[in-house]
Amino acid sequence: MIFSKQLKVTIMAALFTGTSLATMGITSATSNTVVHSAKRVQTEHKTKPSKVITSTQSTKKTHTNAPVASRKGQQESNSISSKSLVRYSQEPTVRVLLGSRTETLPVSLSTGAKVVGGKQSFSATGDLKVTVSGNTVKVNGRAVGPTAHIKPVGVGGSFTALGQSYHGGLKVIARNGGMRLINEVGLEDYVAGVLPYEMSPSWPQAALQAQAVAARTYALNNMAKAKGQDYDVTPSTDYQVYKGKEGETQATRKAVQHTQGMVMTYGGQPINALFHSDGGGYTESAVNVWGNDLPYLKGVKDYSTHEGTRSWLITTNRHELEAKLRAAGKNVGSLKKIELTPMGRAPLETRDRGISGRVKQATFIGASKKVTLTGDQLRSILGLKSTLFDFYVNHKPSVQEQPGRSYHTFTRKNDVVYILGHGWGHGLGLSQWGAYEMAQKGPNNGEYYKKILNHYYTGIQIDKWY
Repeated sequence: MIFSKQLKVTIMAALFTGTSLATMGITSATSNTVVHSAKRVQTEHKTKPSKVITSTQSTKKTHTNAPVASRKGQQESNSISSKSLVRYSQEPTVRVLLGSRTETLPVSLSTGAKVVGGKQSFSATGDLKVTVSGNTVKVNGRAVGPTAHIKPVGVGGSFTALGQSYHGGLKVIARNGGMRLINEVGLEDYVAGVLPYEMSPSWPQAALQAQAVAARTYALNNMAKAKGQDYDVTPSTDYQVYKGKEGETQATRKAVQHTQGMVMTYGGQPINALFHSDGGGYTESAVNVWGNDLPYLKGVKDYSTHEGTRSWLITTNRHELEAKLRAAGKNVGSLKKIELTPMGRAPLETRDRGISGRVKQATFIGASKKVTLTGDQLRSILGLKSTLFDFYVNHKPSVQEQPGRSYHTFTRKNDVVYILGHGWGHGLGLSQWGAYEMAQKGPNNGEYYKKILNHYYTGIQIDKWY
């Protein structure tokens, strides 16, 4: 959660959510490519902390007052301990799984390269052909070993493979008669390859800077979880959209350089810095989305006013609703009633809604039976932009609909059903359109990005890690 600069604002929003591009709800995020279905295999993690510093700083939050769920937030532990703050003396390397293949892989080099693997080490230039034979990787027909590292040399060295150009090097692992392709790239170049695809380069610098810190922090969080595995992240909305050198702009590179090494931490560790396109007026607490009570992912006011993502309206009818439930294996027969607390003004948490009003569960009562569905299930079944919504049977609501009134009872065969919703994405962490609005109104002093981050992530520290 890459693209023509002219798409900028509106189209980028479709990329900023956690759902798939096909449903225009991308993590995002939430969201949830053949690349990611590959099972991770254990291997040595090359990026190790060079020194340990214990942080005794307070985690007091300063309150203040543009896409893609991520993503992999469901796996976060409920408990966060005050571990030692691990910093790096130099920029760490992130491992990005680009894909897998069995056929010959052409690799073009911008400069020369060193090929290393096993006891082999030799120089190469120009175009390379990488193949695999059994458990051996070959480069230009020369056996290297079960793993080959192609490391461009010289200033600005890069390589092109799979139709994309990348900073850093290429690691090729022989695996089950094929090869796994991993881009080993410095974290700053990685963030520069993410930023233009998660946020429009035309947006204010403070918003871009906030997104850069979130992307860097999110990567470090996943790197810590991926020790002993082949890779840290993949290049799609399952993690963060990444396309190497393609799409880099002066504005996005400037934002990355301005925030170099800056990371958000809680309890001395990089947070799971989730973000989404639009909070719809109020973001949500992690416990109400994935069941994990993460202290830095709490619901807060969202400042987005962007038309099309802040609020939206869908018109359907009872028959279509019944058909979608039936297709999802949730047939209840002829619908009679929906049991769901009417949407109110946040913050206001109920048994079936989170603090933002996002649906935790709703019960559909039909002629044959009743079924209870989670908000995420309903979002998927009905193709909604978020779980912050309500049903209005035979009543067309306005965006400023008076909260608290229920229109959940079906009365006749041709019932019209309106679904009024707010926001886009899972609603956790940074709201990109909210960050845009804050940056538009805030001072251009080079520090305002910290205020944006402190608003959307509760109780964090923002520190320079290398």
